[in-house]
Amino acid sequence: MALLEIFKRKTQSESNSLFGQTALGNTVIRNANSPQSGASSQLLYVTTSSQSEAGRVVDMSMLSRNSTVMSCIGVKARALSQLPIKIMVKQENGTFEDAVLSDNVGARDKAKAKSVLSLLQNPNNFQSQYEFWYQFCMWLDLAGEAFTVLWRQDQESATQTPIEMYILDSTLITVQITESRYPSYRLSTPSYGFSKEKPLAAHQVVHIKESAWQGSAGFNKGILAVELVSLDQDIDLYANFIMQNGAKPTGMFTTTMVIPDNKFKEIAARLKEAWSSMTGSRSTDLSKAGQAMLLDNGMVYTPLQMLTLQDADAAKLKEQTMKRICGLFGVPPQMISVGEGKFNNTQSMLDEFYKSTMYPLLVNIQQKLKQNLLKGYPNLCVEFQTANFLKGAPLDQMNYAVAGINAGIFTANEAREYLSMAHIDGADTLKVETSPSTPIAGSSPQDTGGGGNVSSIGRTGQAGKA
Repeated sequence: MALLEIFKRKTQSESNSLFGQTALGNTVIRNANSPQSGASSQLLYVTTSSQSEAGRVVDMSMLSRNSTVMSCIGVKARALSQLPIKIMVKQENGTFEDAVLSDNVGARDKAKAKSVLSLLQNPNNFQSQYEFWYQFCMWLDLAGEAFTVLWRQDQESATQTPIEMYILDSTLITVQITESRYPSYRLSTPSYGFSKEKPLAAHQVVHIKESAWQGSAGFNKGILAVELVSLDQDIDLYANFIMQNGAKPTGMFTTTMVIPDNKFKEIAARLKEAWSSMTGSRSTDLSKAGQAMLLDNGMVYTPLQMLTLQDADAAKLKEQTMKRICGLFGVPPQMISVGEGKFNNTQSMLDEFYKSTMYPLLVNIQQKLKQNLLKGYPNLCVEFQTANFLKGAPLDQMNYAVAGINAGIFTANEAREYLSMAHIDGADTLKVETSPSTPIAGSSPQDTGGGGNVSSIGRTGQAGKA
């Protein structure tokens, strides 16, 4: 019976799990119907640890030491953190303009746009814009949630523009549902001058969920996919143990003759001494190193190969596991050098990554920033500039610009701006299309893999003018 115990299903062990907690909507209804019950007992936690059926514990520490997980997260973090940021304003005709540079923006909106842009470009005194958003993306993917605390001159004001913002440790903060149907955030340890005794108000924290769960918490993809991630980690451990501790003989001596025990010990000692002298005696006797050995008693030397991952067929399993983790985080495996791609070139792969993975991520962040930083300014929105993502190869950019000019969509100066070139005089008039334009040879989607699309992402979740 003891042997069969290992095949029995184990109860999954999770700490700080959001499962089993009451959902946000249910809590609000419960509080409305039963005011005496209170909401102070309702806490929603970030899932920080889980255990596989085989007994492997997957927690935040293990995720940060798994090469596949960190490679996927790093690809997304670099893509996000390099993007320029603008504050855009929606005009009456439905178009969007840069609120800081446009002459059609009122003084109130322009002042707000400048202050918010300054915050996003200089988040605090020890992080650059790149470092801040890289850390933000790391927490969002590792923990499933990212908490950004906003530091205002008047901490009680929800409309005042923050002067600094900091990323909080997602594992040390819990969401508490209050009677006012607003969340509050309780720290489990003092952080950035805030006390754990006094919860942070809803307007003091920007709480973003990667995979929103009932509106109050986010799925931690790496930990909830515990079997997949633990398998990938165990394959790495297996390989390391083999390389570090596995036997590495170069060969063995065999014979078909029957040798008495006392004679065997004598032969073994002599062979060991001869082998050592032949292969490792350069410091004692340079004349012996590299010489041949004289075998007797019918002995034959058989070389042995060192055990490798391929011997256990683990190499293919490792590749399949890495690909599945890439799918979990929405990263093409080829971007972290895993396997062969289905894309006809690099640009096609990047287009797919930016549109299917980075697009929804940016929409989520932009909408949350608008909700927290631009309250009372309905025409303003935050926008990460994605034009450089989708420009494609130089020839593809040129074809896009020429086609836009010939179709009467771009002026020559707008096309030059797209190509990062200075404006010229007399190039601000739209051309009237008279005949279909001919694409530049060699720039078809089959040749370049697409690209040329400069639609900006997610002012309100939709594409708009760049």
